[in-house]
Amino acid sequence: MSQTQSHTLPLSVVVPCFGRLELTRRMLSSLEASPDRFQVILVDDASPEPTDRLLDGLDTRLDIECLRQRWRRGPAAARNRGIAAARHPFIAFTDNDCIVQPGWARELVTHLQDASPKVAGVGGRTLAVGDDVFSRYYSYHKLLDPYLHQGRYLYVVTANCAFRRSTLEEVGGFDEELRQPGGEDPGLCFKLLERGYLLNYRPEAIVHHHYRPSLLDFARTLFRYGKGCRLQTDQYVSSLNSPPSTVPMAMHFGNLPNSESA
Repeated sequence: MSQTQSHTLPLSVVVPCFGRLELTRRMLSSLEASPDRFQVILVDDASPEPTDRLLDGLDTRLDIECLRQRWRRGPAAARNRGIAAARHPFIAFTDNDCIVQPGWARELVTHLQDASPKVAGVGGRTLAVGDDVFSRYYSYHKLLDPYLHQGRYLYVVTANCAFRRSTLEEVGGFDEELRQPGGEDPGLCFKLLERGYLLNYRPEAIVHHHYRPSLLDFARTLFRYGKGCRLQTDQYVSSLNSPPSTVPMAMHFGNLPNSESA
């Protein structure tokens, strides 16, 4: 796909933010490097340092809006607020510790425009920024890529995905009872699958993710992701016709070709 000709995409990009101002600045720079134009919505989840400070005197061609939560409610609620503020029929999600490739937005939008209306969302390929052992583990096991199970994608991850706005509104968005990161992405996708929608994978839509290179952060992240996936799987697994004992284990350990037999 050529990235030389600029387009205005019917896309809103929602980014929940809590702290990490320098990483947020890098993320915005990567969005600005896109040849295409689209709406960008930052949702500040009551950060100690308000995210809108980044916009003071910022010389940017991004169509950007910064919203601030009155109190910290978690990334699920922040994304729902971004959905409510979106102006376009497609909504993409990434995080403020990510760097998107220049063609990322167009890859996601093009896929949804060309796909059947039964395709509610699409996820891309997420790679680590760093080269430490923990970052290599995340990339090798494809922990933030769409999860393929028995021939269909069960979920995409909000570090790198896009949905039809109409389908997000149909299922009521993300579960705001989940206050910590982890589990809100599968939960949303399970609701969509219950309605008969499909999810797809677009590996050409590439995002690079910053991971903290420490054993403690690595353990916390896997515990949080595993707990969130377990809760959402227990809630929806009967309607998805998947054995509850197998899906969470595969979610926890990633997307290697032999993960189902792990």
